[in-house]
Amino acid sequence: MNNAQRTMIHISHLHPLKLVVSPEPKPICHACNIQCGNQSFGCMECRYFLHVTCATSKRCLNHPAHPAHNLTFELTPNYISGKFQCDACGVEGNTFGFRCRDCCYDLHLHCSALPHFVNHPSHSHPLSIVYKNPYPSGTCAICDLCKNYLDPCKWFYLCRSCDFGGHIGCFSPEKPEVLSPGLQAQPTLPSNPQEETQANVLLNTVNSIKQEQLLFAQAKAAQTMMVGSSRLVNSFQWRNNLL
Repeated sequence: MNNAQRTMIHISHLHPLKLVVSPEPKPICHACNIQCGNQSFGCMECRYFLHVTCATSKRCLNHPAHPAHNLTFELTPNYISGKFQCDACGVEGNTFGFRCRDCCYDLHLHCSALPHFVNHPSHSHPLSIVYKNPYPSGTCAICDLCKNYLDPCKWFYLCRSCDFGGHIGCFSPEKPEVLSPGLQAQPTLPSNPQEETQANVLLNTVNSIKQEQLLFAQAKAAQTMMVGSSRLVNSFQWRNNLL
């Protein structure tokens, strides 16, 4: 990159990219398909834009989530489907990414750049990112910030000494819109017909209670209507007897 002119040559585009104030509406980054921030590297002629972090990402990465091998930067997924499944968030990608060709281990650019430690005002200790599920199979985990379901098979932040943590999207200093949807809060509990996990049991119990409450309310309303109808019939009979 030319620091004086703030321009760079990127292998994904034929023309030089300049560091610019992102136009309105904010363009979509061609590297990750997520909306650009206030600044981006762009070719105004082609309307081609990249996040600053995406444009300046390394060509080879040694990531602690996959220490056995280096991850190689790729412009397009090297799969027949033309897509890869990110091992951080579980969401498919069809743009730039990092890959271990030996293990078929893939990461989005923005997932690979997540900070390993974060501080959050809700907790007195730093939280570290967790790359592998530390809990027994079938454990129903809940985010301590949003109180929604947490999939421990996806990356999340945790203070291990206090067992306090949650979604990347809840604890990360990054804005939610620049994070993968797979790392944000999940509003509902998962359902898995193959396994009766704790999450399934909890969800089924809640649904059962709601169903019982609904049936009780319907029966009560029907009973009230029957009593009212009976009183109305008796009233008409009494008036007829008077006449």
